[in-house]
Amino acid sequence: MNIKEQLLEILKKENYTFSQLADFLSMPEEELSVALNEKTLDLRSLELISKALRVPLYSFFRDPNNKFNSFEKPFYINKLWTGDDTVKSKEDLQEEIILLKQIILLKEEQLAKI
Repeated sequence: MNIKEQLLEILKKENYTFSQLADFLSMPEEELSVALNEKTLDLRSLELISKALRVPLYSFFRDPNNKFNSFEKPFYINKLWTGDDTVKSKEDLQEEIILLKQIILLKEEQLAKI
């Protein structure tokens, strides 16, 4: 499965359209389609897509037989589990609390779907 097929599958699952994705990236649909088909979409655009759709960036490049596991630690919050025991600032701790609340919301959504 190529990246475009993966994106279309994710968009369908999340009730988004390809047109909405193109608008999000500020690209014409045709340009986005060509970039995906020819594998010329820049990494920054893929990163924006992965964050918007909440899928790990690496999932676009791994073996298609390995399905995305929604119970895995999301890529964009890895900094919470660095194992670093250094003292953090108040701002850093507040940022972590916000991220942890986002994790809780994601897990509650997953539970609601079960």
